[in-house]
Amino acid sequence: MTADTPLNEIKIRHHSYSATTIFLMLQLVLNAAVSLRGSSRVLTIVNPVLGEPLARVPCWFSVRGWLLRVGYYKLMRTKTIADDWCWIMDHTIQLGKTKCLLILGIRLSELPKGRSLHYQDLEPIDLLPVETSTGEVVWKQLEKIAAKTGVPRAIVSDSGSDLKSGIAQFCEKHDSCVSLYDIKHKTACLIKAGLTQDGDWQAFIKQAGQTKKQLQQTALSHLKPPNQRSKARYMNIEILLRWGIETLKIVASGKVFNEAEQQQLPKLEWLKNYQGKLQEWGEVLQVATLTELAVRQDSMTREGYLTLERQFQEQQPELKYASAIKLKSNLIDFVKTQGEMCKENERLLGSSEIIESVFGKQKYLERDYAKEGFTSLILGIGAFVGTLTVADVKEALVSTPVKTVLKWCKDELGETLQSKKNIAYSDVRKGTKTDLIYNCAN
Repeated sequence: MTADTPLNEIKIRHHSYSATTIFLMLQLVLNAAVSLRGSSRVLTIVNPVLGEPLARVPCWFSVRGWLLRVGYYKLMRTKTIADDWCWIMDHTIQLGKTKCLLILGIRLSELPKGRSLHYQDLEPIDLLPVETSTGEVVWKQLEKIAAKTGVPRAIVSDSGSDLKSGIAQFCEKHDSCVSLYDIKHKTACLIKAGLTQDGDWQAFIKQAGQTKKQLQQTALSHLKPPNQRSKARYMNIEILLRWGIETLKIVASGKVFNEAEQQQLPKLEWLKNYQGKLQEWGEVLQVATLTELAVRQDSMTREGYLTLERQFQEQQPELKYASAIKLKSNLIDFVKTQGEMCKENERLLGSSEIIESVFGKQKYLERDYAKEGFTSLILGIGAFVGTLTVADVKEALVSTPVKTVLKWCKDELGETLQSKKNIAYSDVRKGTKTDLIYNCAN
């Protein structure tokens, strides 16, 4: 679709709207962070100024239906059978018992160099909702998926217990396939091992939590510590460390505060006690960040550890702290071990971070529905991963009837939490709100 493509061109049989119109609506949702309802409102606003305005604007529910059909089509369409696929896989979990195993793929021949992966680089391979996942379940899922693409050259994951076991069984049966551990999870595990033994770190995060409560309704609320995640905390410590380092500079700078802020400033004075430790933890984080960036951009190779060593010499030639030196040594050893799985002149993917980003975008797409467990909008993953063209939209809507998507949702998701909630409350909601308030005993 180009800027001069009229929206009423490229008709689709049995559809009121053209493929270009539908493509535009989907792009608003998938790439402009516009909600489903918002996409209809946006087009309502811009429609009068179009060269050939639409007679009527699609409603949001139509956009939702198109999104699901396109997502289903891209997930289920035939994949190229090849021996150089790399799979990226992980589970996404929401409220309720169900979790979904997502598998994304990229051909090693198409692996970008010098940059991280983008959504457009990937192909959605499969999406498998399950209520129970074990190593045996994962292995059987992988065998099924291999029929779509052929046995992959590599599988990258966070090595969760069920994934690790299932992938190991798969690789044992198919010795051409190797299992690689995501670099971000590796650095987080090594950092966690060091910090959990550091009493100063435990005291720091405890004090930061208390300070957040003390400052959040004061004149210094803009300097309060960030939220500390209970899950994957050590994958996100840079946010807390950045706050500590930068806020300490503000406190120590002698910057003039107004009277109300001055009164609250003593609540941040404790940061001065951690000046040295913040420098140490910051250096540890720099080591981890350099390694992660190198692996994301250059992938895993047999000589990758040598490249990493050179980067450390160029960018961090003199590390001051033993903890950072130890982490550097451990990460170089890890990259070397992972690289030994590569063939000569072969690059393998060493990061699965892109799949975490996909999960985040999918939850944003669902918005409040993400709090109610999985819905049919999980199919949206198929729509925004990989490329999407007007031709894809036309083919998807021609080949994927609504009933096919509904059947998949029923078979794979069953009754969603939201539908169960609606059924459970349907009888009591037959009255008015007033009836419910004043006749609650009936």
